Formats: sequence, C-alpha cells, structure tokens
Amino acid sequence: MGRGKYTAQEALETLPEPTPTCPVARVLGPRGQHLHEIAVLQSLTTPEINQRLNPTSSAWFTTLAQLPPKYRSVVWVKRGSFVLANLSEQFTDKVGGEIAQVLMAEQVKHLKQTGQWPDQYEAMWEQMMKGQAGATEVEVQSEESDDDPLMAGNPNRQYLGDDETTDDEDSDEE
Repeated sequence: MGRGKYTAQEALETLPEPTPTCPVARVLGPRGQHLHEIAVLQSLTTPEINQRLNPTSSAWFTTLAQLPPKYRSVVWVKRGSFVLANLSEQFTDKVGGEIAQVLMAEQVKHLKQTGQWPDQYEAMWEQMMKGQAGATEVEVQSEESDDDPLMAGNPNRQYLGDDETTDDEDSDEE
C-alpha cells in the first residue's frame, strides 16, 4: 500500500466540512500548470478574504486555485465541478488559494444532509447531475445502434471518396 492508495482513499472517502477560510467553490475551467479558475460566493468567506480577493464587492468573485501535488495523479477536476478551496493564504498575486478537496457526489449528498451545502449552488448541482445522466443515456443508445454516424469515418485520415466508377465509364472517357 503506497502513498497513492491512501491519497485516493482520502480523496474519495473523507466527508469534508466547509469553513469560512475553506468554502465550497465552483470550477470555471482549467488554466494550465495545475491551476483552475474558481468562482466563490462572497457570503461564504471571511471579510479579510473578501477584501484581498474581491475588491469590487460583487456577490461572486473568481480566483485561481492550485491543485496540490498529492492529488494531481489521483483526481481530475472537470469544468463545472465543485471543490473546497483553501483561501487562507495567497500564493501569488494571481493564485488566491489551493484546492483542498474535489467534491464527489457522495460528499455533496453528505453536505446537503448536514445543511452545509449552499442554496445558491443547488440549481448548478442539479444541472450538472442531469448532464451526467444524459451522457450515460447517449452512450447506451449508441451501443445499441449499428448505424452510428460517429463511426462513419476517421476524421484523422484524409477522405478519398468512394470510387464507384466502372470499367465502362473509364473506357467512355478515353
């Protein structure tokens, strides 16, 4: 049992607790070098963090969060997923925190049961779960169909066309 196994168990099985310095945030997208742009509700953080990261005083603020090295080969962060972001220390002027936990469905369910899931995220979570269910339905339908348009050709190869000419047509051209 190496470190990776324990890290995977920690990432998948722990039931996290959000705090004002480590609130629930939504991932807007990857920005490279293990950095992800996240959106955080101002009401979920402390006034010090709001002053440092949100000078405009809007309801939402965005910042970059770094994925720690121990999670880089264990979890993958998708656009639209939810994370716990540790915003207590700022790494650079652009990187405002670190991703403490990538929230899985069981962990979000636990947060809802304990009343710690923000109501503002409820519609986004439902939309994300519907999108995942829709993707699995499409996969099932494509397995049943023999006339799959996605399997019609390889887009990485040059299309030469169907050569349906016969010998008679070739001789007429001469």
